[in-house]
Amino acid sequence: MKKEEFISLLKDAQMNKKEFAKIANIPYGTVNGWGVSRKGVVLEIPNWVKPFLYYYKRSMHLDYLTENICIRVDEV
Repeated sequence: MKKEEFISLLKDAQMNKKEFAKIANIPYGTVNGWGVSRKGVVLEIPNWVKPFLYYYKRSMHLDYLTENICIRVDEV
């Protein structure tokens, strides 16, 4: 995954690098270095990041549905 896609996925999940680092329990410096070239070598973004963000976003939607739809049905 390229750095631009990573940034786009973060925005889509409504989080920034610091929040991602905290949720994924990774040092912020590591996350911030992903996709950056150092001494001619680009620090690759791990393969697990894309599915992690996908399922994080999906869980946020499910939490919203549970809190705002299922609870209201129980209240009726």
